[in-house]
Amino acid sequence: MPQEPEVLYPPPLGRPVPPPSAPPADEGLRRVTPQQVLLAAGAVAVVVAGAASLSLAGRLVSTVLALAAAAASVRGARRGLRASEETLAIAAVALSVLGDRATSTGRGVLVLGLLAGLYCLLGRVARSTVTWPVAAWLAAQFAVLTALTGGEPAALTEVAAVLGTAVAGLLVALRARRPVSEIALVTAAPWWVTGIVTGAHLVWTTTAGSALVAGLLLVAAAGALLALRRRPSLRPLLGPRPAVPVLAGMVTGAAVAGVLQAVGPAGVPAAGYVGLATAALVGQFASPRPHSLVRPAGLALAGTVTGASVVRLLVDGHLTALALLLLTAAAPAVLVAARQPVDRPGALPVSVGCLAGSALLAEADGSLAPGWTGPLLMALAVVALAAATLERHQRAEVPLAASAVVVGVVAAVHVARTGDATAASVALAVLGAALVGYADRTGRVPARAGGCAALVVAAWLTVGDAGVRVPEAYTLPLAAVLLLFAGRRLRTGDSWSAWGPALAAAFGPSVVLSLVQPHLLRVLLVVVAATLTTLAATRGGVRAPFLVGAASLVVVALGRLAAVLPAAGSVAVAVAGVLLLGVGAGYESRRRQAREAVASLADMR
Repeated sequence: MPQEPEVLYPPPLGRPVPPPSAPPADEGLRRVTPQQVLLAAGAVAVVVAGAASLSLAGRLVSTVLALAAAAASVRGARRGLRASEETLAIAAVALSVLGDRATSTGRGVLVLGLLAGLYCLLGRVARSTVTWPVAAWLAAQFAVLTALTGGEPAALTEVAAVLGTAVAGLLVALRARRPVSEIALVTAAPWWVTGIVTGAHLVWTTTAGSALVAGLLLVAAAGALLALRRRPSLRPLLGPRPAVPVLAGMVTGAAVAGVLQAVGPAGVPAAGYVGLATAALVGQFASPRPHSLVRPAGLALAGTVTGASVVRLLVDGHLTALALLLLTAAAPAVLVAARQPVDRPGALPVSVGCLAGSALLAEADGSLAPGWTGPLLMALAVVALAAATLERHQRAEVPLAASAVVVGVVAAVHVARTGDATAASVALAVLGAALVGYADRTGRVPARAGGCAALVVAAWLTVGDAGVRVPEAYTLPLAAVLLLFAGRRLRTGDSWSAWGPALAAAFGPSVVLSLVQPHLLRVLLVVVAATLTTLAATRGGVRAPFLVGAASLVVVALGRLAAVLPAAGSVAVAVAGVLLLGVGAGYESRRRQAREAVASLADMR
């Protein structure tokens, strides 16, 4: 036989390594053995021969051939002939199905059930054969489908059959070996989805007895799905880690809520309190480990039950019961946040939302006076912002602060609906101050901008309600808030970016108005303000206030001079200014030339 070329390892340095050789063109055919071709051809021939006749004799021949193929498959399994046993088992299944060309639904269901039992028995005898358990599971599914399509079963019977088939398939996926388990899981998924949808609809639309049975079936289906997470080989087919427990919890929650609402009117709020109790128990005792199944499933169950109760109470108009339920719901949320820090980003905003919703619903139902709702909501927003400050740089900070801002805006709008501008301005001022304080501790620029905007609007509402029409009454609060927004940058940052916007808002409109409408009081105030700003900037060494103050003073002075001088005088002043500028520029040029001449003489020896 030819010798293979010697391979040097490691390859010598400085010499390129040749690329690997391409696979031969018949690489795919090398994987197919002659025995596989022979077995496949023989199986096809036997199946075609069994299906050739539709008479009674043909069915008998198909049955005999199926039994012979099954016996040969079992014998091949005992001898370790893996390809032969699988091929013969597939042929036996095909022949047995062809041998049963039943005309009646009852006979078809019976025969398919017997075939499923026979395949299951053969799978127990020949454990190495994959075809037998797969065929048993498929035959059982076809039996159920035949029974359901052959008549019009009752709704509860149909749901029980579909969910029972789904649970059976999930149990097969849980217990069978890997090829069978994956096939069982994939084929049971449509049954599970169909059963969950029809079962949930039945629970919410039927009497208490039927709802209880359907609810138990839904819980069993959810439990079977949750149990699949225990098998590592199936986890890639089940999606992300929390998907299965959350889905199982939601299905169980929908079943529990539906059963309780079917009991009577008292069951609707009772479902909400069951959900709250479940959330409290899960938050207190369930393990927070990432691989835990109880925690996500329990929280999903609690959220679904409580959410269904809230929606039903809201639709029925039971606002007092709903307000009490939301008020109670805040306690488990706070408990979960205190017990498990990992759940704080979701639990704390939920508690804030529950308290705010409770206050609004209590007012809508008349249990709370309208004048109290706005202040209570604003107090809740301030407390939530303070709590977000304590959680700074943690995962729960931003969600909690966002919920506080939403509640604060709702409070301000609620107060503004009364038409009292003073109350609205006070509410906005409180919200703005809280946001600025929160931003000062956490460094959140958007929160600082929102707080400053709220303060500006509050000031403008107060001025507008007082009937003040002086422009400075609007520009000066804006300038003050812009200085507040700059914050520490007034001392450490660039002067134009920190001081510039506020100075432009303060001096710009007033300087223009002092030129257009030269009232003595405005001119005096602008001159005094510009002078003080220039002097203070000179003392502090800040460029932007110095230049803006000096420029404002010069512009106002020139404006007053232009107003009192006649036209000829204005021309004379302009000519004098041009001459002075020209003389100054020429003088500077001569001085520079003199310095250059002196420097050149100094360089000589």
